[in-house]
Amino acid sequence: MTSKYDGLTPKEADDLMTGLIGVIVCAELATARRMTPAEWEERDILEWSHSIASAIYDTIENRRKGAP
Repeated sequence: MTSKYDGLTPKEADDLMTGLIGVIVCAELATARRMTPAEWEERDILEWSHSIASAIYDTIENRRKGAP
């Protein structure tokens, strides 16, 4: 199995990881912007923030382990 980090310098791999985290955050912000006030009120913000933090953690761990 190849890794998306294969062949990259450490700086390039870190830049890629930072970009992936940025994509996660931007996607969640776009979701929030599309929500109606009623949808926003029904949203469990603690669960949502945990979901975002978990995705960021997974991205960092994958980078650290060299996973795809």
